[in-house]
Amino acid sequence: MLRSSVDRAFRPLVVIFAALTGALFVVAWFISQRVLHPARRQEDHTIADFDLPAEDVTIVSRDGTRLAGWYIPAGGPPAPGIVLSHGHGRSRSELLPHASFLHEAGYAVLTFDYRHRGESEGNEVAMGLSEQDDLLAAVDYLAGQPDVDARHIGVLGLSMGSVVALLVAARDPRIKTVVAECPYATAEAIMTRALQHFYHLPRFPFAIAAKRFVELRLGTSIDIADAIDVVRQISPRPLMFIADEADAVVGPEEARKLFDAARDPKRFWLAPGANHSRGWQAAPEEYERRVLKFLEDGLRAGE
Repeated sequence: MLRSSVDRAFRPLVVIFAALTGALFVVAWFISQRVLHPARRQEDHTIADFDLPAEDVTIVSRDGTRLAGWYIPAGGPPAPGIVLSHGHGRSRSELLPHASFLHEAGYAVLTFDYRHRGESEGNEVAMGLSEQDDLLAAVDYLAGQPDVDARHIGVLGLSMGSVVALLVAARDPRIKTVVAECPYATAEAIMTRALQHFYHLPRFPFAIAAKRFVELRLGTSIDIADAIDVVRQISPRPLMFIADEADAVVGPEEARKLFDAARDPKRFWLAPGANHSRGWQAAPEEYERRVLKFLEDGLRAGE
């Protein structure tokens, strides 16, 4: 009789615990779905908004995934080349303003859709893991163009695209310089910050559970794509970190962490009043002046 009474007393607690656990499971799975399969976003610009001699190209990633891109030749003799690396859930069109001012400055430019974005193939966004193969293939493509000086190739990236750029630069010495806008130092940081920003949920238990779901679905830890672990290896190639002052998604402190961890030569700029990955939109003239000066110094260094 006593045992029966105890069982009845604890039964509501068991039901509550099971309900909370089930709710956590559902929320974590939903967030992992949004991370791996972000909704298609309407970009601010299309290629028709710019007077660019863009050529449709297909790039084959290192694992065979076919990627869609635009190649914008500089015209004239072989010129330095820049690969543009877009952010999570975005597409190559995100970087059309950057392609435009870089082209006007005389650079050959390649912008492309990462896997599972835009017009590219692919089953999921892999938080910078598989995307490294994509960027390596983009560098292969750009370096192989007859009108590109393959000794002088740089990458400009936004958000996740800037993290991928840093990871690949640490592996590939062909990348002579990187401009990284709104990078995050660790996967843990972006999962926690983004969860708070988009869903107003605390780190514990939701960010921890969502990160674990992402890793289970990818079959590996996303911590292996932490830029903070490799950024020191890029030196003596120069790096430019751009933090957007009003960035509520990543936070400007993440770029500062990477800047502090990197070795010289390096530069840091806090874009005043800029939201996440919107440095150019907030201050286009100053953005272009600073980036072009950095690229001129960085890509010409050692000539």
